[in-house]
Formats: sequence, C-alpha cells, structure tokens
Amino acid sequence: MILVALLVAAVVLSRLVATWHYILPAEPGAVVYAAAFDGLTDDWEQYEGRVSAEILPESVLRLDVGSAPGGPFSVARPYFGDFDVRVEAQAVSGPINNGYGLIFRLQNHENSTLGDDRYYLFEVSSDGYYRVQRVLGSEQKDLSTWIPSPVINEGLDTPNYLRVVAQGDQFAFYVNGQQMMLCIPDDPEGESTFDVFGNCTGGTMQPTLTDDALAYGQLGVIARALDAPDVVVEFDNFIVYGPTAVE
Repeated sequence: MILVALLVAAVVLSRLVATWHYILPAEPGAVVYAAAFDGLTDDWEQYEGRVSAEILPESVLRLDVGSAPGGPFSVARPYFGDFDVRVEAQAVSGPINNGYGLIFRLQNHENSTLGDDRYYLFEVSSDGYYRVQRVLGSEQKDLSTWIPSPVINEGLDTPNYLRVVAQGDQFAFYVNGQQMMLCIPDDPEGESTFDVFGNCTGGTMQPTLTDDALAYGQLGVIARALDAPDVVVEFDNFIVYGPTAVE
C-alpha cells in the first residue's frame, strides 16, 4: 500500500511540475526579449506541411495558411506575465479578408490534447479591420469584435505595426502607434457587436480590456484564413518590453 501511495503521489507531482513555468521578469521599459528572426531559430516553433511556420533566410517568420477557416501560429519558448509586445507584420499573399497578429498568454500548448489550448489574440485584416478574441479550448469569444479603422494599412505587402500591453487583467492594443478603441459588452456574458452604422450595440467603446481568464503564458504570432485559403503572412522585429501602466 505504501508503494502504491508513493506511486500515485509521484504521478500527481509529475503532472503538477509539468504545468510549472518560469515567468520572465519584466522591468518597466526594459527589453525582455527580442527576435529579428536572423538567429534564435530554435526559440520558435517551426513546422512544415500545407499549414506551416518557417523562419526564412530573409530573416522573417512566415506563416502559410493552406486551409480555411483557421491557421497556424508560432510562439517563442519563454513565458510572460506582464508585457509590452510589438511586431511588424504584413500579408504577402492570398485574400485580403484575412486575419493576422499577436497571440499571447498561450497556456497548455506543450502538454495539451488537440484543441485544448487557451490564449488571447489581437489581429488585424488586410481589408482594414481589427478584433480581440479569447480561446479557452473549444470556447471562442470575441472580447471585442471586428471593427473597421483607417489606421490599418490595407492590402498586401503593406506592413502594420502591432502592439499589445498587458498588466495583470488589463490590456491595451495598438496599431501603427495608435491605441485602438474596443467594443466591450455591458453584460460580461454578452457578445461584442459593432453594427454597420459604427455603433457598439449593447456595449460601450473603451480604450482598454479587463479580463482575468489567463494570467500568464507564451507570446507569438498567428495568421488565419477566414473565408478563403492560401493566406501568407510574414513577421519581423518581435520585441518584448516590460510594461508601464495600462491606460
């Protein structure tokens, strides 16, 4: 019985340890992590196939979406709690009705079963929209739905500079240096709805998001096909700073 108890305890402890991760400290304004994709290639996920993530000789990380809907993402190895992450991104091929951007606070990725990942994402589209989404396994929720903005550079081969600042349960989002307003439902369980007349229906436009579902995780980039396949997106100059206060 003692041996059985020790075996059970060892199994429980090994599962618990598998979920522990070192969270990189982030002093305000200090560079915590940087990738120009001309080195540290082992730091990022790469995989081949019809849906792929590859660091190219041109020193960019390319995500190739071969099917719709959905698409690939690639994350760096470190785990972060609070952060100020920035990246240069541009779609180079495929339909402009796409989605690409930053994935953050990704959890359970290394040890998960298929479809059990948990994360947030901030994405823009090449036809000029942006949104914030949360994924908890099979549950996907638009925390702020697609909103059009003239700040976004439209079309292919036109870079957009994306930024997410996270401090605790507070988040702020930027495109090309401008903070983006979010359509936050009045009901925390409600849907974010932005109508064709420019109204946040059933909610209010706010500069920041409050959400405490995920406190830490990995950072990376994501590309998605929404209606048509063959979206190709390239990323460069991925830099993580320690955040100042979210405003």
